[in-house]
Amino acid sequence: MSKSNDFPVFLADYGPSFARTAYLLTGDADQARDLAVSALVTVGRRWASARWSQPAHTVLRELYRRFLSDKTSPVSGSFPLASLPPNVRAAVVARYHDGLPPEQAAAITGLWTAILDQETDQALAHLKATHPHLFAGAAAPQPAEAPGRAGEPRQDPEAASPATPAPAPWAAPEAASPAAHEATPWTAPEAASPATPGAPHDRPGAAVDGHGAVDPPGTGPWAVPARAWDAGAAEDDEPAVRSALIRIAGEMPHIHLADAVLRVIGMRRRIRAATWTTLVTGSVAAFAVLTMAAVTAVARNIEQVIAEPGGYPSSYQTPEKTPDAIPAQLSDPIHYASQGYCGNTPNEPANPQPCGQWRLTTVSGAEWRLPGAGAGYDEDTGVVLPLAISPNGRRLAYRDNQGSYVVQDLPTGTLRRIDVDDEQLAATITSSPNGRYFALAFDGEGTTTSALLDFDTGVTRYTTGKEVEVLAVRDDGAQVISERENVDNVPGHAAVTTIELRGAQVYAGGYRIDPDLVAYGGALSPDGQTLALVSEGTHLVTMDVRTGRVSSVRAELDDYEVIAVERWISADEVLVRQWDDDYAFLTKVNVRSGTSTELGSAVSEWLDYDSPIGALQE
Repeated sequence: MSKSNDFPVFLADYGPSFARTAYLLTGDADQARDLAVSALVTVGRRWASARWSQPAHTVLRELYRRFLSDKTSPVSGSFPLASLPPNVRAAVVARYHDGLPPEQAAAITGLWTAILDQETDQALAHLKATHPHLFAGAAAPQPAEAPGRAGEPRQDPEAASPATPAPAPWAAPEAASPAAHEATPWTAPEAASPATPGAPHDRPGAAVDGHGAVDPPGTGPWAVPARAWDAGAAEDDEPAVRSALIRIAGEMPHIHLADAVLRVIGMRRRIRAATWTTLVTGSVAAFAVLTMAAVTAVARNIEQVIAEPGGYPSSYQTPEKTPDAIPAQLSDPIHYASQGYCGNTPNEPANPQPCGQWRLTTVSGAEWRLPGAGAGYDEDTGVVLPLAISPNGRRLAYRDNQGSYVVQDLPTGTLRRIDVDDEQLAATITSSPNGRYFALAFDGEGTTTSALLDFDTGVTRYTTGKEVEVLAVRDDGAQVISERENVDNVPGHAAVTTIELRGAQVYAGGYRIDPDLVAYGGALSPDGQTLALVSEGTHLVTMDVRTGRVSSVRAELDDYEVIAVERWISADEVLVRQWDDDYAFLTKVNVRSGTSTELGSAVSEWLDYDSPIGALQE
């Protein structure tokens, strides 16, 4: 994970809240820490897409999923929630501590929606009967001040609930529960419908007789005394219940998860790459294969040292060499880029020091830095300063130190300005395959405007709409635009996404698609007619950009986590960036056969989670 994004800020704001939720689930501080870290690592590895889709809820779903699926040590009998079955305990915590609506609580706990309230009412009555001191004189907790954007006062992490984040750089409209989806006329890949979550025959903890009947709530070792059951849990009791859970969660020691999470995400790749480079430098290529196992073992040993309380030993820290500034003209195409790291040295993202500037690696292996360009997370504006590289590696687009977005042609040194005011919002930059056009779009709610620069003419065109995102740009300047709009009249969805193809000579589309299809971005085929997208985070699908028709071929991508759809590299192959426990890598997917292969290992050796990519070579 690059240190240039806002993930560390998210961890600082919400990490303690996730730890308290994990403590309510596990009843043990050490298990809670491990559970929270593992959930945050999973989401952090795909932060580039998760940050725009309610990441707090995404982390909660992952945290609950891991709790219910992983084997954990038995909860101490002294823990107030120990007597509740795991799925019921999770339902109580989700509803009354994290404030999730019933549909989402049912979806993540596996309880049937129709009996969720019965189960939670019974559980709360049981807790009141067995632990009355928790509810004695309980008052409704005071609402915490919502976290603001960078530069504004943030809420106290100790009082924050991760399920109710206020608008932040990563906030997004309320997502509908997967359990609430209904058939719609939207375009989406055909897929077998999964079994209804929490159905009686597979609901965890449900007792089923020979006729398929489910035992009524109240049976089992945690059954409520008869007198307590009559009381139930009225809506008026919710503040008292929430206050009691907050009181229990307060037993969790305050811990900072950011260091542990970022260390797991990013350090392994850096250690392995650095160790491998050191060995290869002093060895001949013939011994490379023989020493790979030793390199991996050394890296793992170092990782174990990192996990110790003492942290990362200084003897393994090697200062990064700062490369020379890029020359006025450069004929060597850019292969990829990454942001420099200044360690504990203060650095201003809008005008970074040499150590924090973008590092550009060319196809020949030379390394340069890019002075004059913003790089990193700007705490004053709460945005990440982007860099884009044309697929041929000969043009760069970025925000300069004066706050303007520019495109630089490397062979000639020519600069073109994208004629748009800086909106002080997170921006994405998309290049056409031939590098002639660069589209700039700002992330934000409501009406937004994107700008398209024609580098050859210097002319900028504009597109305005509801939360406009540019998925791809054709070589003729036509753009594939997605617009997201909040709705309250589409069953199972809180927002809809519309796809259009807009250009000076062409217009098509205007159809709705499942919003999840654009969560990982999209790539347009060389002929400009087919859009590659990721469905359900596990399959690559193609869609006719004019009609919205989705191909029946679904390429499997579920071996590793998907980061983003990068580009088409031939008429039949799409490049997808993925991530495993060690490093980011690029996968070639054949859209006709559905087969996939990893792009040459040399390409991925130094590729980071969100490194901009330019010219590629096998």
